[in-house]
Amino acid sequence: MKHNLIIGTTLIVWSTFLQAQGPASSANLIVGTWKQNMEKSTYSPGPPPPKGSYSVRQYAAGSDGSIVAITINMDTDGLPSLGAISAANYDGKEYAQHTVATLATSLGSHIAPQIDRTIAYKFIDPYTVQIVQKQNGQTVAVSTRTISRDDKIMTDRYDYTDATGQRITNSLVFEKQ
Repeated sequence: MKHNLIIGTTLIVWSTFLQAQGPASSANLIVGTWKQNMEKSTYSPGPPPPKGSYSVRQYAAGSDGSIVAITINMDTDGLPSLGAISAANYDGKEYAQHTVATLATSLGSHIAPQIDRTIAYKFIDPYTVQIVQKQNGQTVAVSTRTISRDDKIMTDRYDYTDATGQRITNSLVFEKQ
């Protein structure tokens, strides 16, 4: 299945493909496109993002067993922006997580950028994954992602203390498209 996304005058095309191998794992369940349900998502402390904005996540299986994750944020005018992109195995190890800035550096210079942001995924059970994001070696976000047994709802629960000492307890709810 091919998905097209227009950002400004640039057309970004990515292909999604499934590899149905063996029993279902959280990595296989995640493959597809997920749209955030803002009415069911909660942000503590608030405020939530502006009304009319939301996030879309797309996950694709790599031939090496990795999962490519793309987060697109939609603003109140319906304009998309890249939140982050990564390719990682669900083995608890740290992998590079790119933003628009690191991709611009890499593509503009034709060399790999210094990676200062990483993401690690660790299986808890077939429906649950722990996610740890780091910036310059310091943990900046910890979440638990759960996929419903019917594979229709994905919930990311954040429960951690940020760099300023403030406790974050967000719950982001996504529906499979």
